[in-house]
Amino acid sequence: MRTAYAACLAVLLAPPAAGGAWLEAPGKGFAAASATYRQTDSGALHELGYYGTYGITPKLTLGVDLNQNADISGHAMIFARMPLRAGERYRLAVEAGFGGNHYRGQWALMQRTTLSYGRGFGTATASGWLAIDAAYELRNSGLAAAWKLDATLGLNRPGKPAPMLQIETYKPEGAQFSYTLTPSLRYPLPAGRELILGLEHRSAGGGSLGLKLGLWQKF
Repeated sequence: MRTAYAACLAVLLAPPAAGGAWLEAPGKGFAAASATYRQTDSGALHELGYYGTYGITPKLTLGVDLNQNADISGHAMIFARMPLRAGERYRLAVEAGFGGNHYRGQWALMQRTTLSYGRGFGTATASGWLAIDAAYELRNSGLAAAWKLDATLGLNRPGKPAPMLQIETYKPEGAQFSYTLTPSLRYPLPAGRELILGLEHRSAGGGSLGLKLGLWQKF
């Protein structure tokens, strides 16, 4: 009984890929690269992203967040993640990030503070995780501020394709609210990799659909 309980608990509390409330174990890490092709009223756009984390100590994970939206805008940040609570039911963590953002090649300082909530769940037939991230960003050297609230719901199906749903919201101060909705499938690959294939709907700019392709790697 104890062995079964411990195995179940390990599944529920194991850090999901890209889970902001979970820290990486010391010497372990995670990397995600993505490419999105989107057709808009003004033409075709592509977006590239990279996200990586690495465990330094049991209570400190460092990471990098890179993004490039066609030739228009993007950002490059480093961040530190620290735990606030690591219980059996749920986890809380805080992140502090610093870097730069650009618009048409003009770079400025950028800061971001994030509060993350995460929990695993399981039934007799399935297990998965829920991650919620609330962030406050200062862009353009503090001249532009925005709130972000993102959520990811994923299922675990070892050795089989698994569904995942991501919702991202963005509200700049003094500007319009926007959201992105991305249902996707995670396909397991050898050596701890996963292929992500998703369909992305973005409300900004009158609405657009995009095809998102990603590769996750645990190391």
